[in-house]
Amino acid sequence: MAEKPDRKEHQFMVAAVEAAKDDTLDGVAVTLVDARGGRVRLHMATDIAEMLRERVSAALNKTTGP
Repeated sequence: MAEKPDRKEHQFMVAAVEAAKDDTLDGVAVTLVDARGGRVRLHMATDIAEMLRERVSAALNKTTGP
């Protein structure tokens, strides 16, 4: 019997990334856009944004090499 999907997880296939224009934000904000036009705006403190950058960089290195 197949497992039921976890209702706390959502698949969001990113088709575009836009810089969020928010001068009052203390940190980093980006908007992710999926293929159907759905949008998710991420607000991150600079330390979390740096962690995300490092993890994306590591994932890219695994797929493309050093």
